[in-house]
Amino acid sequence: MKNYTLIYILLLSLWTPHLFAQQKSGEAIKNFELVWNLFNDSYASFEEKNIDWQAVYEQYRPQITTSTTEEELYDILESMLKPLHDGHVNLRASSIKKGFTASRPSRIIKAISSIPGRERRDAFNSMIWETLQMVDFKPLQTHGPEYDGRPLFTYSDNGKVGYLRFTRSFSNRAFLHVSFLNKRLEKIFRTFKDLDALVIDVRFNEGGDNSFVKKIAGRFVAEKQLSFYVQNRKNGSFGPLKEKYIYPTGKTQFLNKPVAVLTNDKTLSAGDLFTLILSQLPNVTLIGEPSNGSYSDLSGKNLPNGWLVTWSHQRYLSLEKVNYEGEGTPVDLEVKNTLEDVTKKSDSVLLKALEYLKSN
Repeated sequence: MKNYTLIYILLLSLWTPHLFAQQKSGEAIKNFELVWNLFNDSYASFEEKNIDWQAVYEQYRPQITTSTTEEELYDILESMLKPLHDGHVNLRASSIKKGFTASRPSRIIKAISSIPGRERRDAFNSMIWETLQMVDFKPLQTHGPEYDGRPLFTYSDNGKVGYLRFTRSFSNRAFLHVSFLNKRLEKIFRTFKDLDALVIDVRFNEGGDNSFVKKIAGRFVAEKQLSFYVQNRKNGSFGPLKEKYIYPTGKTQFLNKPVAVLTNDKTLSAGDLFTLILSQLPNVTLIGEPSNGSYSDLSGKNLPNGWLVTWSHQRYLSLEKVNYEGEGTPVDLEVKNTLEDVTKKSDSVLLKALEYLKSN
């Protein structure tokens, strides 16, 4: 009896790794199928991005075998999802401490890539400040709580033109407090009240909450107005087109005066939406380069292996019902910041905006 027990234990020890490998490969197949089906059912922009999702399945599904490891599964999913060029498509593989965002390649990041990553933000901000000083703007003021070393708002004026910059679209990391936001905007917009024109700088705006940007956009309208459309995709089809409005906000507004909005391809999500909303106001001119083009809210799901995947499930359409997902809100005047701009601290986009406002 003892001998049989020993033989059984030995056999089990030999077969157990194989059994675990079988389970792991089964999980790889299950996880791949779930990711593909989630996108097949709900992802909103295959048509705009000219992607045949069934052909993608036929390309990548055969790569999942009985010996597929987590590392291999991660690489396959990364190769499958990155061509979507979507800032809301993410994979977080906690078990192997890896992750990626499928954002489209950034021209501005490539242009200034010789500047070390941790120094780029400060270098870009320094370029802006030096340029504002050069054209007689007052010292920059900041307002609102800091996040990642950045205040919520930065603003100034030169007695004729105001300047407002915000690089995120949320008031704190968890929730948007409307009263909190309105108080800060009221203080800022009172300083703009008697000015002739305004520059709003949302370059490198990382997004956040749509309610945030709609509250700012409301400072530029006198009455409720249709602003954009949203359409959700679920179970393989799109729902009805929903009308979205902006409303006047705050006691102090900036109406019927020239406004220049500065944008680049790192203006994303709620930042994208802000550029879309303001681009359709008659007194607003977009200057710089198209925004990132990641307008949609995101959906997310934990996979059976504990990983997290997110995707875009919406179309955001302009008043003309154009979807700029993946392309970004087009600008009226195209000017691109360069490495030379940053190193010489002369902001060609900002200077073009001030020149335009002066002549209009």
